[in-house]
Amino acid sequence: MMALGISNSRSGHNPCKLPPQKNVICSFWLKGRCSRNPCRFLHPDTSIQQPTQVPNQHLDGSIKTQPHITVCNYWVSGSCTYGDKCRYLHSWFHCDEDNRSLSMLARLEGHKKAISGVGLPSGSDKLYSGAKDGTVRVWDCIAGDCVKIINTGGEIGCLISDGRWVFIGLPNTVKVWKLDVITGDYEEYVVDGAVRQVHAMAVCNGRLLAGSQDGVISVWRGSCDVNAFQLVASLEAHAGPVLSLSVQLDRSILFSSSTDGTIKVWDLNNLQCIQTLSGHKDTVTCLLCSNEFLFSGSLDNTIKVWFTNQAGCFELAYTHEEGCGVVALFGMADADGKPVLFSSCKDSSVRVYDLPSFKKRATLFSRKEVVAFQSGPGGLFFLGDGTGTVSVWNWIADQETCLSNFSAFCDRIEDIGVQGGDTKVKDREVK
Repeated sequence: MMALGISNSRSGHNPCKLPPQKNVICSFWLKGRCSRNPCRFLHPDTSIQQPTQVPNQHLDGSIKTQPHITVCNYWVSGSCTYGDKCRYLHSWFHCDEDNRSLSMLARLEGHKKAISGVGLPSGSDKLYSGAKDGTVRVWDCIAGDCVKIINTGGEIGCLISDGRWVFIGLPNTVKVWKLDVITGDYEEYVVDGAVRQVHAMAVCNGRLLAGSQDGVISVWRGSCDVNAFQLVASLEAHAGPVLSLSVQLDRSILFSSSTDGTIKVWDLNNLQCIQTLSGHKDTVTCLLCSNEFLFSGSLDNTIKVWFTNQAGCFELAYTHEEGCGVVALFGMADADGKPVLFSSCKDSSVRVYDLPSFKKRATLFSRKEVVAFQSGPGGLFFLGDGTGTVSVWNWIADQETCLSNFSAFCDRIEDIGVQGGDTKVKDREVK
């Protein structure tokens, strides 16, 4: 590929008739301030890749270059006047190598603050989203409408679902809803014992685990008694707030991460900390456990991959450089059943990687950083971002069938854009 030099000096706009500099990009054009027509420096057109090339190293050691893609902020706000001639992206996603394997189907709007969690209970046609505005919104997946708004009475730090249960992390407590998936009603349990804001939760073998602002992980055991959840332990090892929990079910292992920069490994059989992973240099914001591997994301701009050695201890296998802080990780299979990793970053982008190669497949974009993920049936998945919006996405085998899975799940959502459509689904409050 031809190397492009960039002139940063004012001499690049010498009024003398000098020979055209075909291989040098006009520095004033890059800043949007060039007033010369013609200009002897290069003003790239659509036939030339203008974004800066950034090297990306994969697990196999190969080096690839990927363009740095920027979404047009004026397009996001609906005020860009350049249309197709705009040199910035007018789409909510960009697929590398012309591989159109993703499609945005809808945007569910209504929350006033950042989304904290999204849940899709088993057997239900309702999607639950919780936000820092203290409300849970219940979305009808068939009609695409918000059918109920529930005020929880406090800032929601996290929301997850497991089976027919929805768990909501609040200051000093966890609210648990046992759902009737037919009527949509629920029975509420208030679980006390956590201290300050609950940031992360996990469910494993009849136990509820919650990580809090005070650095403690509270453990409750579910029962059929009047007090459905009984506090059985408080796990103390972190020196800062607990931000993420992930469970390896086959080994009964719990992983926890914190602002203290460490990952703790817990044996759920005896509730003891058995190892500390200290490879990150900043807050470890998120964890994802997949088979024998553990993925950890951090504000130190890296994703680390950990594996179990022959002695049963976890070791660092690989470090992937992201270039900006990582705030959330999510994994699922694509339309062909191949594993992929989603990495949400501080620059409001979500990078999509093939595993185990870490080859970048696509980039999704949002107005603010995405902090919540939830998978659905038929290749669907949901992203919750800092504006309070939940976006609905779908894996597709090809462009012609991009709506096939979603149509069976949400028949009445219309006007869907194939290239990152911006369908806004209005909320309807039920009083």
